[in-house]
Amino acid sequence: MKVPQLDFTPTVPVLLRQALRRYRDQYLVVTAKERLSFGEAEALSAKLANVFVSAGVGKGSRVGLMLPSSPAWVIAWLALARIGAMSMLFSTTYRSSEIGKALRAGDVQHLITCDTMFGRDLGQEIESAVPGIKTQRAGQYRLSSAPCLRQVWLMGQRRHPWAHSLDLDFLERELDPTISDDFLSSLEDRVTPADVLTVIYTSGSSAEPKAVMHTHGVAVRKVAPQVGLGLASSKPGVVFLAMPLFWVGGPQSLLGALHSGSTILCQHKFDAGAALELIEGERATEIAGWATMLENLRSHPSYASRDLRSIASPQPTPQAGAPGAALSSRGHPRNLGMTETFGPHGDRAYFDYKVIDRASGQSLPDGEEGEFCVRGFGLTTGIYGREREEVFDADGYYHTGDRGYIENGSIYFTGRYSEMIKTGGANVAPLEVEATLLTLEEIDQAYVFGLPDEALGEVVTAVLVPTDRVPCDPREVQEQLKDRLSAYKIPRRFHMVTAQEVPHLGSGKPDKRSLRQWALQQRDSN
Repeated sequence: MKVPQLDFTPTVPVLLRQALRRYRDQYLVVTAKERLSFGEAEALSAKLANVFVSAGVGKGSRVGLMLPSSPAWVIAWLALARIGAMSMLFSTTYRSSEIGKALRAGDVQHLITCDTMFGRDLGQEIESAVPGIKTQRAGQYRLSSAPCLRQVWLMGQRRHPWAHSLDLDFLERELDPTISDDFLSSLEDRVTPADVLTVIYTSGSSAEPKAVMHTHGVAVRKVAPQVGLGLASSKPGVVFLAMPLFWVGGPQSLLGALHSGSTILCQHKFDAGAALELIEGERATEIAGWATMLENLRSHPSYASRDLRSIASPQPTPQAGAPGAALSSRGHPRNLGMTETFGPHGDRAYFDYKVIDRASGQSLPDGEEGEFCVRGFGLTTGIYGREREEVFDADGYYHTGDRGYIENGSIYFTGRYSEMIKTGGANVAPLEVEATLLTLEEIDQAYVFGLPDEALGEVVTAVLVPTDRVPCDPREVQEQLKDRLSAYKIPRRFHMVTAQEVPHLGSGKPDKRSLRQWALQQRDSN
């Protein structure tokens, strides 16, 4: 195992300066309605950094970023990276309860978001997520519901007395004249490869989100072209990014573009028809995303009539455990990467693998199935709020919770040891969904698990025991969950049973494994 060496200090401020010299007038990010050049990204992120520093954001500050995939997201992310702040990436699918959980899980001090997004009133959702914020003054919060939170910035037209307004088109009037270019440069020079760059939230085994930390050094090195891990944006071209910027593929792709001068095409929200129009119009050379998204593109009515000859490869790079990943001799998909390894971990020069017997902790020979463990330079520096011993073993390995085996030097995925559901590339914690279902008055018991699905990998499924007070209609349950959970966490399949029909173990606990098997049989018999 080794650490790749670059010919410059691997931090985002240094990489951005290098990109500015090489690619100033080229486009960094393009959407259907917006274009942002490398030069504009540098200039606007410098101004926004000025605004942040003036408001007390600095090295090590924990800043939630909840914006659609857009030039605004890129400008804000770069501004935070330049001053050494930790950008904590919030999903745009988060509902109010999830926003509150993410704020608390990351001890977030500052939050940057929009007043409205995809037709939702985010100001109202934040008021619901953070009880008491409506009575606070902007920048002067003292909230038991989010004790670390100090200020919220909202982009858009609606004004809230508890939030700062932020307009990227009028940053000039917000600039602090005491923060000179030289002062900003001195702040950038204090950023080191060891500093945490970004924090990516993913579902943990509990109902609480897991905040995975990655440093400047890891992130900048990981995507460097000479490291050769196959990231689409790490070579010159035009890359359509089907994934949102708040997932691990977002920072990867942006940093890869800073290395290579490639252009990132993105959408506020994935739409197959609009994506095909953007891909065709901008002559994309690569598609980066989940294989399920490629299938959505291929199944769109306009696909056959599109001129897509510019695309170098008809396949996006599939992610760990995703449909379409390379298969072993036994038909299992390769485990290609994960949030905790900042994406790909397939090069054994940079990563060590072992597969262990969970009961004994002993390493297993190639071909035998056990828990997959990984270590290497690209591994997370830790999980926010957890001690090192909770995250890594004594030899520095991260225990993934994935079942698998090694064949010809690669790790192949056979399932999860935990109940975690992997659907369409996203992790779903059953405990979180179950807890939310139990807040509905028509549900007395709820059991959630994943069932195999050809398109999504797994589909979220719920077995419910209704109360005798209120009728339980699955469609109405889904409607109520829309205000409480991200769309991908909402069960797509429901089964209603009586309390007497729920199987139990000898310990008296519900037997979810038997329930899952029963639900699978019910599905297959229909």
